Amino acid sequence: MPLKSTPPVDLKKSIPRTCQTYTKAYRNVTRLKFKRYNVTLGLFCVVLAILTRLELSLNYSTYINVLSFKTVLFSFLLFAVGSIISVLRNLKFTVWEPTYSSNIAEFLSVCTCTDNLFVLIVHVSTSLVIICSYLSWIMDEKYTSSFLLKAPEHYLGARQLNQEKIFVYLYGVILGLNYTVGYLSNRTFVVKINNVQQPFHYEIKNSLAIVLFRSVLKALWSFAYTFGLFIFCNGSIYYFVARIFGSYYSKRVLDSPIVGFRWSNIHLFLRLFVAGILTITTFNLANRIYDVAYSYTLPYTDPYANQFECLLQGLSEKENDNIKAAAFSELALLSTKRPDKRKELFNIVVNELQESYWYKIMTQCLLVMEDLCTKIDIEYNGVRPAVALTPAAKSIKQNISNRLKFSNEPVCTTAQKKQIYHDDRTSSVFSEASELAEDIPGRLPQPKMEPFIWLQKSIVVDMIKSLEFRFGSIGALEPLYADTVLRRMQTVFDRYQLVIWAVQSLGSLTAVSLKEDSFGFVQNDIDGILNSLLRCLVDVERYVKDSPIAYKKLLDQKMVPGEVEAVILALKEAIYQVTTTFNKYTDNFKVDSKYDHKWQDFLNFQE
Repeated sequence: MPLKSTPPVDLKKSIPRTCQTYTKAYRNVTRLKFKRYNVTLGLFCVVLAILTRLELSLNYSTYINVLSFKTVLFSFLLFAVGSIISVLRNLKFTVWEPTYSSNIAEFLSVCTCTDNLFVLIVHVSTSLVIICSYLSWIMDEKYTSSFLLKAPEHYLGARQLNQEKIFVYLYGVILGLNYTVGYLSNRTFVVKINNVQQPFHYEIKNSLAIVLFRSVLKALWSFAYTFGLFIFCNGSIYYFVARIFGSYYSKRVLDSPIVGFRWSNIHLFLRLFVAGILTITTFNLANRIYDVAYSYTLPYTDPYANQFECLLQGLSEKENDNIKAAAFSELALLSTKRPDKRKELFNIVVNELQESYWYKIMTQCLLVMEDLCTKIDIEYNGVRPAVALTPAAKSIKQNISNRLKFSNEPVCTTAQKKQIYHDDRTSSVFSEASELAEDIPGRLPQPKMEPFIWLQKSIVVDMIKSLEFRFGSIGALEPLYADTVLRRMQTVFDRYQLVIWAVQSLGSLTAVSLKEDSFGFVQNDIDGILNSLLRCLVDVERYVKDSPIAYKKLLDQKMVPGEVEAVILALKEAIYQVTTTFNKYTDNFKVDSKYDHKWQDFLNFQE
């Protein structure tokens, strides 16, 4: 019987590659997310372009229109707009929500930020492009064909502006402005990484209905604002546009129209409303696909042989907070939903306990919790001054000029020269001046000129207080401009998601170690983990119930932010995971005496 020849083994494919840094692994997965975003966005753009070409009657001409070259080009136009939206998101990519001291501080920061002004310009310009392309290119309407109309029976032959085109452009501007306000107020630019994640296609499918509903609502309200503004300010808007048009073109334009605007032009209003829905739907779909693609946690380090070493580099990242967040998100996924990887983590044999990957991962998680406790301690006690180190005294070398020197030459037979030693101090005369000259910079520091420097918080607050005093209602608008306890607590817990991932990882890995930790690495650290969890929980609860003395100067609205409640729930869940898993061994745990009362509450399930 002939022997079967085995196929050759490709060593390059059988041996897994190693990862140099976690940043490189993160970027490799980000490229996959970028491809997924573009493919999904392209499919939806094709569907939207086809829907714009459909008619009520299904005949041969309808199919020709749907499969025409216009449909392909219009889908490319929508895809280009979605790509611009993704570029905006990439430029401001962050997983942390910004925090401000007060409502007026947030308002001024948003309004005076040049990045937000750029976002507004992009939204307005792209909305105008989509609306004008839909009307003139897809629907073959003449509303945007010409900006000038011949005034009938005018004795000088002057022309007036096309008010229908002004209305279309005004709607595009208000539509982009309205969307930008919602984009910034809802903080759409923040990528929210949820703990509970569904597959990519399920997330997209389940959110289509709400995306379409919000698009219709946004387009409807924008049309209502435009119609109301055009009713009350029709003449002013026309005069303003006419002055601008006349200053740049050498054509005579009437300052007031002869042919008025048709307020019952239902055909124009319906076309414009559909164009607005199409525009906002493109914006919302692009942002939603981006959120789903980039918030989904993927195993960044799975393809590499040194997976846990690469993950540790990401956990200890100090320069890029987004990469550190991705590493802790992957760690939380591994510790809660990847039993194969957990066993691999526990089964790595090392010489010393401190060299194990478990111990290093635990240390990074404890550092995140310690950082939160340090922030809370600073709120109570302030920043402790650093101890000044006294420099060590330098040894001073003495240059002795009158020194006896022995000579091998015959002293009596040779003439001895008389040497006179002067006290030369010229080297130290200009030493202090030279040191001062070296400290002078080559260029004096210039003051940093910020945009809208005149719009400062103190000036606006003084204006609001003067209005309160004038109308006799002092303190009525205090929630608007005062620094509040709620926002101060949000500032302390600005990295709350990182704390939640660290706590979840510690609790899950400690709980499953009873069955999956064959060598008992985790058993040596359970006491320290419990003490750290209890300490963090006690500090957070004390921070909520007994605010620092400095908070008495702030406006207390008797509200607890959701970030604090989320951290408390995560800490309690982690402690309960350990107590319920090791319920037979809780008497052997050594908990600090100051946490005994809290520990007993957990043992009695009273928390």
